[in-house]
Order: sequence, then C-alpha cells, then structure tokens
Amino acid sequence: MGDGADRLSNGVAGLIAMTATFALAIAPAPAQEAETFYKGRTLSLIVSSDAGGGFDTYTRTLGRHIARHIPGTPKIVVQNMPGAGSLTALNYISNIATRDGTVFSDADSTMPFYTLFEGANSRFDPLKLNWIGSISSQLGVCIAWHASSFKTLDDAMARPMKLGATGTAGWRFTLPRLYNIVAGSKFEVILGYNATQIFLAMERGETDGACVTYDTLLATKSDLLRQNKLTILAQFGLQPAAGLEQVPLALDRIGDPADRAAMELILSQQLTGRPYVAPPDVPAPRLQALRAAFDATMSDGEFRADAEKRLLVIDPMTSDKMRALLDKAYAARPETVARARALMARASRK
Repeated sequence: MGDGADRLSNGVAGLIAMTATFALAIAPAPAQEAETFYKGRTLSLIVSSDAGGGFDTYTRTLGRHIARHIPGTPKIVVQNMPGAGSLTALNYISNIATRDGTVFSDADSTMPFYTLFEGANSRFDPLKLNWIGSISSQLGVCIAWHASSFKTLDDAMARPMKLGATGTAGWRFTLPRLYNIVAGSKFEVILGYNATQIFLAMERGETDGACVTYDTLLATKSDLLRQNKLTILAQFGLQPAAGLEQVPLALDRIGDPADRAAMELILSQQLTGRPYVAPPDVPAPRLQALRAAFDATMSDGEFRADAEKRLLVIDPMTSDKMRALLDKAYAARPETVARARALMARASRK
C-alpha cells in the first residue's frame, strides 16, 4: 500500500510539474509581453514646462534615444504641458493619463517630495506614482545680470533684488523666498515669466536676476556664462559643487540649527534632480520595460554624445535609488518635517 501511495504521489507531482512547465511555456515572458504591446504604438513623453527651457532640452534629448531601448521600438512624441512648476503635468499623470504604459513625464525635482512639504493643489500621492529614474541631480543657484548692481550675495542681503520666476510651485519662486526667511536676504520674486522670458527680462532691466538650476545654465545659457554676462551669487546645495568652489554656499549663512536642518531636508529634493514618472497601476511588465529602457539610455553612447553636444549634465539615478531617497525623506524626524513644512508654507504665499 505504501509503494502504491508513493507511486500515486509521484505521479501527481509529475503531472503538476508538467502542467507548470506547460503554463510557463505558453505564458509570455515580461519582455515578450512588453514587446507585443509596444510594437507599432506611439508613446507620449510630457515636458512639464515651456519649450526652450532646461527641462524641454533634457526631455527632448531623452526622447530621441529611449525608444530604441523599449521592446517593440515604439514611436515617441514629446509634448509640453507647462504649469505650476510641474504640478499640472503630475496631476494629469496621476488622474487623467492612460495607465497602460504609453504615457510618462518629466517632473520638477520638488514633485517627489511635494506632499511631504506642502501639497497645495496636488491630486497625487508621490509614493504611489511609478518613478522611472532621474537623468541628473540638480543644484540651485541665484544669478545676477552683469549690468545690474548686484555682484555678490552680500548685495542681495543688503538691499532688494528683483528676480524673475514662472509659477509658485518651482524652485525659481520658493528658493529665494525661503532664503529670505532663514537668512534675511531681500529677494523680490516677480511672477509671470516663462523659462525663456526670465532671461529676456534681465537683459531688458526689468529684473536683476533669477534663481535657476546650474545645469539649466550650462545647457541653455552657456554663451552668457562664457561672455561673463551672468554672475553666480550663491549655490544652494548641501555641499559646494565642483567648479563652484568660490561661490558662497547659501547654507552657511543660516544661523538657526533648526532652520538649517529643515533647509537641508528641503534641499535634498535636488538629489532627484530631473526625474521621470509614469502613472499609477501601469502593468508590471511595461513599467519594468520603461525603467530598463531608461537605465539603458543613460549609458547609451549616442545619447551621451548628444547630451555632451548640448552641454547636458548626465548623473543618473535608478528608480530603486529614487525610492530609497523618498523613503528616507518621508521618514525624517517629525520636528524637522514640521519646520520644513512651515517654511515652505510661508515661502509659497504670494
């Protein structure tokens, strides 16, 4: 009886194994499923700001190369969806965009942390969005037009300095206003310009300067830097950046330890730099394919050469590292988060 039971048990086990093997044979692998889906399709890659700016340059460069790394080699169409420092695009991605893996977007570096610090007018949960990766980290700098009377950070600490900005949700608006609160600078932010108009306003003398990202300057205004028409007054990183060792580190002017800790948490958003994101609930094989394609593009020789020609900084972060950074930020000490939120709330008021 024992031998018969053993034979029956072995037979059942063999049948189960054969069934499982057959199921695996007929079930498409994730890469095959993604290739079948993407072949012949058109993907929308959204730029969350105006044409002509740094985000537009980076994202259109990515769009020229990423398709050949996506299974099925779909067509990529880039479209601009500016508004409120990426908020418009992220609300669209989270609530309106199709969730089948045919739409993804760039985002301002503040968006992965947006609900941690502020969340005004947001209709998305950063921890439920599908982050794909980041092209590079960012560094905020405040600059002055060469013909203005502002030559050093001390000048902006001593008297009002007019800065151009777009909306109230991006670094151009919040960074100088935060610094007014924690360090006593006298930046006056003037809204209503797009990315291109900000520099035209400086040339016309309407404004004295702007707070922008350093890689945007390198990518879009390298001629002005070479001609010494722009002066970098301060850098807003956690530590001095290579090549900017002589530029004051803004954090060093913050005297209150609690304010400095809060600002360090706020500025850590720059580490995600130029992130890319897909909607929630994208099928796993397609999300995996997008993430793998992004990572492959970052080391693609043609992409790198194209980026170098356009003076783009490529310092990528994978989706896994992005998630680890977000988890750490959202687990920060409650008192530091509370102080950061209070500062962001004050800085965001018109």
